[in-house]
Amino acid sequence: MVAGISFGTQIGVSAVQIAILTGMSVIRNHPGRVCVLNAGFVFWVWACFGLSPAEAEWPYYPPNVSQPPNVDSSWVRNGIDAFVLRKLNERGLQPAGIAEDTVLVRRLYFNLIGLPPSPDDLRRYLEDSSEDRWASLVDRLLDDSRYGERWGRLWLDLARYADTAGYEGDPDLPHAWRYRDYVIDAFNTDKPYDEFIKEQIAGDEINEIMGAGELPAVPPDRTVALTFLRLAPFTEPRGDETRHEMLSEITSTVGSVFLGLTVGCAKCHDHKHDEISTKDFYRMKAFFATVSMPPPEPGDIYQIGGSIPAAFYRDGEKEWASQQRIRFEREIKESAQQLEQLRAELTKRLDFGAGFGLQVTGEGHRNDYIYTRSPVNDGMLHCSVANCDGDSWTFFTDSLVESDAGAVSGSNRGLWFGDLATSGSMTLGRSSAGTESVASGSSYHGDFAQIMIYDHPLSETERNQLDLWLNASGPQTAAGPPKNGLRVWFDAGDLDADPDSDNPPVGRPVVEWTDRVSNIALVQNDPDRQPVVSRITSDSRQISGVRFEDDFLAATLADAPFRNDQQGSIVVVYTAEHSDEGYGLSVGSHNEFISTFVNSGASGSKDLESALAKSNNGLVSFEERKLLTWLSDRERMLNQQIKRLNPVAMSLRHSFGPPFEPGVPVSRIMIRGEYDNPGEVVEPGFLSCITGNEEPAAIRLDPFKRWPTRSRRTALAKWIASEDNPMTARVLVNRLWHWHFGRGIVPTPSDFGQLSGGPSHRELLDWLAQQFIRDKWSIKSIHRLILTSAAWRQTSMRVDPRASEIDPDNSLLWRYRRQRLDAETIRDAVLTVSGRLNPEQYGLPIFPPLPDDIEQRVKYSQNKWDTQTGPEGRKRSIYIYQQRTLTMPFMQAFDALVCDESRPRRRYSVTPLQALAMYNGRLVNEEAKHFAKRVRVSVGADAGTAEQIKRAYEIALVRPPTEDEQASMAQLFTSVDTGLESICRVLMNSNEFIFVD
Repeated sequence: MVAGISFGTQIGVSAVQIAILTGMSVIRNHPGRVCVLNAGFVFWVWACFGLSPAEAEWPYYPPNVSQPPNVDSSWVRNGIDAFVLRKLNERGLQPAGIAEDTVLVRRLYFNLIGLPPSPDDLRRYLEDSSEDRWASLVDRLLDDSRYGERWGRLWLDLARYADTAGYEGDPDLPHAWRYRDYVIDAFNTDKPYDEFIKEQIAGDEINEIMGAGELPAVPPDRTVALTFLRLAPFTEPRGDETRHEMLSEITSTVGSVFLGLTVGCAKCHDHKHDEISTKDFYRMKAFFATVSMPPPEPGDIYQIGGSIPAAFYRDGEKEWASQQRIRFEREIKESAQQLEQLRAELTKRLDFGAGFGLQVTGEGHRNDYIYTRSPVNDGMLHCSVANCDGDSWTFFTDSLVESDAGAVSGSNRGLWFGDLATSGSMTLGRSSAGTESVASGSSYHGDFAQIMIYDHPLSETERNQLDLWLNASGPQTAAGPPKNGLRVWFDAGDLDADPDSDNPPVGRPVVEWTDRVSNIALVQNDPDRQPVVSRITSDSRQISGVRFEDDFLAATLADAPFRNDQQGSIVVVYTAEHSDEGYGLSVGSHNEFISTFVNSGASGSKDLESALAKSNNGLVSFEERKLLTWLSDRERMLNQQIKRLNPVAMSLRHSFGPPFEPGVPVSRIMIRGEYDNPGEVVEPGFLSCITGNEEPAAIRLDPFKRWPTRSRRTALAKWIASEDNPMTARVLVNRLWHWHFGRGIVPTPSDFGQLSGGPSHRELLDWLAQQFIRDKWSIKSIHRLILTSAAWRQTSMRVDPRASEIDPDNSLLWRYRRQRLDAETIRDAVLTVSGRLNPEQYGLPIFPPLPDDIEQRVKYSQNKWDTQTGPEGRKRSIYIYQQRTLTMPFMQAFDALVCDESRPRRRYSVTPLQALAMYNGRLVNEEAKHFAKRVRVSVGADAGTAEQIKRAYEIALVRPPTEDEQASMAQLFTSVDTGLESICRVLMNSNEFIFVD
């Protein structure tokens, strides 16, 4: 019992009666509540008035059940079973039998280490004939370092753990991972729970001041433990308002996590259901009034607060951090070199990338040379549309408008055929300078499929019609392009403009190509300059084309129908492969002409990012884009990893007080919870619903008066962790019960108040709490007690209509409650079964691959997800980077959300998305291949189908297949090419894989 602290209870007798009987002074609190000087006196009062703890007010009375009931049954293995069986017998019910060994072993492995047993694990257990083999297996798994990873994850839910702060920007909390490792280590070493509490609430104050010198040093693990208080979401600071919200959240979380009371409900008004007043909330909040958060680091635009030195303390951790830092620095240099090489390669390639353009030149016209920036010389089929409205040209590449055209010379003035003095010739394939003869250079290398000239700019509707036509099975078989205002139409599928005649075969030289509208004939009599008929493959379609390789066609225009048009449109469907300037269709006379071209300088290579932003840039593959993005982020991402390796913790400390910092602030009730609406002054004090009084807490201050702000949180932590506190041990053992059985003795683990409905087995809960304290707050001791009970080892496969009617919720435990695995365990099980789970423990957050690059589309700031496709990304799920604005879709489908508040229970839903995530998701499909490979290696190359199927079942479900299963799987094995892989995929998609019986 803490000196000076009394624990009261509601006993239904008057204070006057007690005063008369005892002659002791009584403090009146709430009506009917009595405060006495020690907890033991309460039981004396109960005895005097014929009352028992069970009749006292739940949950504030001290536990007092020293022995389990005497129940004569061979089913009983320990005290837990005695309590459970008595309750069942009272209702005329019987417990279920013990589950089969294979079921129990699988259940135990998932419960304690969160992973399935291997076939060898099961075999060793089944071959063990010793009487204590079950207890030995329990002890072996409790000593397994994977135990801390499993149970640490459950505690992180309570601690609202995340690696980012949330809110706008969702800034990184680079050192939060050290708290995660502290928790894993605490569970593995079975740190006494009372010590665990004190370190997380007052780790910097536990060592008492013994002299007038320096403050006692804070062990680094305790500094890390204090991260618990800072894990709430945090937005940019707003002075007193933010501090009020921060301290209120800490108060609420400490109350719910350690005391199982919804203290936060009293922030704005007295609790509506429990005896927690607003005054009590602010009395408890006053314990945190002197905490100090380090100032933000330089350059922290989010101002989330800094860190406190905390050396690496686990064996080998300092050396590990040093090696990691060296590796990251080396990777920064290597990735910078790779990035430089890739950029150089892409820049060189895109330097030759060519955009479609128009050129108008001639006397009085200057030289307007305008091009688009979308590279089109990748050999793929493209469609370019050049619209002219008489004022300017507008370009479209593959249906997308070109908003950023470039210019080699001149400007975009919208000149058209009517602006030419004469239009005496039309050529195709090389520069002709407005004549019918070949000019030097600028030859075209590629195919032309369609060339059209219109007398008006094509509207959006017409361009859509054109697009539909081009994307049909083939332009020759579709309805055709827009016909209105069509002046010229060269169709490679109808070279002679006669639909009744056959087109020449592929490879045949093209001597003449006739326009289908105006009968303009492009001719070439020189065999060395004749293009050839070609077939262009695009998106599984094949269309006709005319292939040009330094080739040239020309026509004399006597009276071209478009020569006087002041506006119009040119449509060209083509491929291009040349790296130099290449001219296409040209109309003009005597060095005055309008010509289409593909220009080698049009790719925007001076701005690589702009060129890559074009989704239709076929010169760069999808894999190259991803690699470029990844390499571009490496320095930033790796520097963030290096920052995470600094020997510091995201922690708090007590204020140093005068003369260094401000003194102890005055604590007040904030009316309606408003930070700027102060009311009555309060002093730090414990909850009166537990103590029975509103007296200030006894705080051991520095006897030398040098640190007047110190020790407040120590007083609170010691009170919470006191064996006389009626709540603390009860709450923790109930959490363990909830995590083992799927439902707590109190069904709401963080709310023991009136809305909880009370405990299903009050005396059992109290007995467990006392056992917990007797065993020196050892969490593993309660695990051992629960897991060796017959109640936990019951089968879940019991059908009892009468029991279902009497106890439909199974709160009396007449069978084991079947449970679905949580999201982290499902992912870990998939990787374990495939043989690819990375067993490395502790360390920096990991970043498994996400589907569809969603990490690049997070709303705020730069991407934080440093995708790891190798073994690093396959560590256990507890190590996954917890980003508050980005939950892994697979994990989210199975109800795992990144915490923004303390979460005592996981939601367990059944949705179609879960089936889709398992059957169609990348993770399971990828790991199924490795699972099949593991099976083949395990059974050997000469093993038959039956043996492979049997081993797959043993690995995935920890049992052999039934005869029916063997037969159906054998049929599946032979019915598809990937038989064993399909079987492995089916097994991982079975209900049995993700449920524990």
